[in-house]
Amino acid sequence: MRSTKDFIKDGIMLTVTMLILRTAGVFFSARLAAKAGASVMGLYTQIMSVYGFAVTAAAAGVNLGALRITSESYGAGRFQDIRCGIRESASYCLKAGIAVSLIFYFGAPFLGGSVLRDNRTISCLRALAVALPFIALSNAFHGYFHGVKRIGKSAFVNLTEQFVRIGATLYALNIVDITNTESVCLALVICNASSEALSCFTLFILYIFDIRRFEHVSKHSKTLRTRFISITFPVAISSLIRSGLTTSEHILIPIGLRASGADIDTALAKYGIVSGMALPILLYPMALLSAFASVTIAELSARVSSGESKKSINETISKGVSLALIYGIGCTAIIRYFSDTLGITVYKNADAGQFLRIMAPLVIFMYLDHISDGMLKGLDMQNYVMKVNIFDAALSVLFAIILIPKFGIYGFVASIYICECLNCVCSFGMLMFKSGFPINLFNSIVLPTLSAIITVWLTSSTSFILNKIGLTALSENIIFGIIVSVIYYFLLLKFTGALKSRKKESIPLKSTVSKGSLAA
Repeated sequence: MRSTKDFIKDGIMLTVTMLILRTAGVFFSARLAAKAGASVMGLYTQIMSVYGFAVTAAAAGVNLGALRITSESYGAGRFQDIRCGIRESASYCLKAGIAVSLIFYFGAPFLGGSVLRDNRTISCLRALAVALPFIALSNAFHGYFHGVKRIGKSAFVNLTEQFVRIGATLYALNIVDITNTESVCLALVICNASSEALSCFTLFILYIFDIRRFEHVSKHSKTLRTRFISITFPVAISSLIRSGLTTSEHILIPIGLRASGADIDTALAKYGIVSGMALPILLYPMALLSAFASVTIAELSARVSSGESKKSINETISKGVSLALIYGIGCTAIIRYFSDTLGITVYKNADAGQFLRIMAPLVIFMYLDHISDGMLKGLDMQNYVMKVNIFDAALSVLFAIILIPKFGIYGFVASIYICECLNCVCSFGMLMFKSGFPINLFNSIVLPTLSAIITVWLTSSTSFILNKIGLTALSENIIFGIIVSVIYYFLLLKFTGALKSRKKESIPLKSTVSKGSLAA
């Protein structure tokens, strides 16, 4: 089992990387919205949703397969198998990537004309098809670096790719005709495909230098090939089902908006505001939680496999759930309070602020669901998580057909609410059933909620006082306001004792569970 220091180190590295990537993503969305408009963002989001299905077909499960083969060989000291395992992974990726790329390229007229019902997307889909083999290979190399505990190299390439993509895109937007929606989208996807190719070549070079540490083998291993396929194929099938449903949803949303009475540009603009503006802001703070969830998967897996007591494992789960609730409640209050300012400051769009305010309460369910999924995977229940996600995607498609044509964009928001809440209930409920972990509801919900309410009042009062004494610029600075809110919230949590562990007052959420133990 790895040391706590190693987990903390990896957790910090993942947190920093995710924060930078999320920040860069929000910055990119903001610049794109300001430069090209909401309708371009809507069309671009549609294109990328279809492209996401192709990426899943080419690369689903590859990262996990390469990681498992590498980490198992590395941990067992079979270093000669690492090179052979990655070679088998790369061979699979090239075959799958090229096959899907050809299908996607020649199928672009059908996908663009008949599925998306917008011929402007055909050239974009063809340009993206070229990147599919590179994405598949990149996933294998990322799996290798994670498997041999060289996460830093993988993180470096991810950051480089993002910054190259954003830099190239911003330059391209200055030279293309921004009044031509097809030209703007084509420029965006070409920059995207180019950055994916660059990322693949960079990973390959780093791999060549790193793999020299391990013994060279000249023959292929059928055992490793079979092992890789046995890991990759089930994940690929389930991922394809979910991705297909998600893609169908994203295709149906603009169609439903048009059926509700909106013209094509208005439908794409509304879709772009919710999916391309509001959701990235809501998901931005989850970077911290995602890093914690990633580390928790490995931590719980190690504890269960080493035979640690159920009580010890439940304490870890309880702390994780409590922190997710406290964090989610605070983020909800802050995002809701600053929603209008965020919409104007980040996107120059008042409607984005309106939807941020409406959707802010979703943050609690999103974050709790995310940490619950991570813990279930750590308890070897990833198949259940995938089934729930597939159910969620199927339900989203159903709501896209029923609600959106009748209620327009607010039907879309309602479907997000219903699906996210049901997903959270299913994941969190199963986590409760399997572990019966104790949690202090007063510390985890009541005190954070009161602290969040007082935080908003204190932030508003601070802004009012700064205005009165002539520091208007400071009071209107959103970064300063968010920092002040975070400080207020943290201090109130400390003052009320919400962050303290009170085992005597902990309430077992499923105290009657005995057969559903973690050892089962």
